[in-house]
Amino acid sequence: MTPAAAVLVAASLVGSTSWAGSSVDKAAPSGRAVVVPVAVSALETLEASAARAALESSGATVLARVAAAPARATVVHASRAEERDELAEDDGGASGLRAAVAPERQQVGMPLDAGRYRITSHYGYRVGPLGGGSQFHTGVDLAAPLGTPIHVVADGVVTYVGAGKDGRSSMLVIVEHEIDDRTYYTWYNHMYASDLYVSVGQQVSVGDVIAGVGNNGNSTGPHLHFEVHVDDELTTTEPLAWLEEMSTP
Repeated sequence: MTPAAAVLVAASLVGSTSWAGSSVDKAAPSGRAVVVPVAVSALETLEASAARAALESSGATVLARVAAAPARATVVHASRAEERDELAEDDGGASGLRAAVAPERQQVGMPLDAGRYRITSHYGYRVGPLGGGSQFHTGVDLAAPLGTPIHVVADGVVTYVGAGKDGRSSMLVIVEHEIDDRTYYTWYNHMYASDLYVSVGQQVSVGDVIAGVGNNGNSTGPHLHFEVHVDDELTTTEPLAWLEEMSTP
């Protein structure tokens, strides 16, 4: 997860957060701990070691195995055809091919590249950033510069692209995933229409860039509001824990 170079975090990212989920309190899981959003200092220049420390303090270390997946995904998919050809030429090509294209568990990655974001609001109850008292935040907010590439976190099909709905503000991309014979949906919020790169019905693979970070709708700064739904009833779950679970063999 350690970035190769120092990471510059613009002042516009400070306290970036979203206002989503106030209308779906039924999604709040019982017994979940409430996490207070992490405070961020302005124009802070993070060296590689400091960036890692910042992520650790925000609770993101549970994603050590998946945070680098988007960066790897392009290489993985680009080289897959070549790997199949090489395996087919080997004596044990048939068994090797099965191992290469049918892993024990589908690869899962982070929606933003490691070192390019900061967690500014966690999943759970919080004081609404735009007022309104205590609200249940149905996702996690990842502050990043405008236009930062947003990666789909797992293979799937795009089911919605457009204006926000169900308490989430514009713009919104929803991707459906089939993992371990279960259906999940990942939601990506607050982009601008000009930074939406996919369409409904499109098949996407883990790591594909589907949009760019925006500051659209009920937002206090450029960031991605990312959430995970476990059914068709808008039931959400803690996104970072879900990514960790899906990446565990």
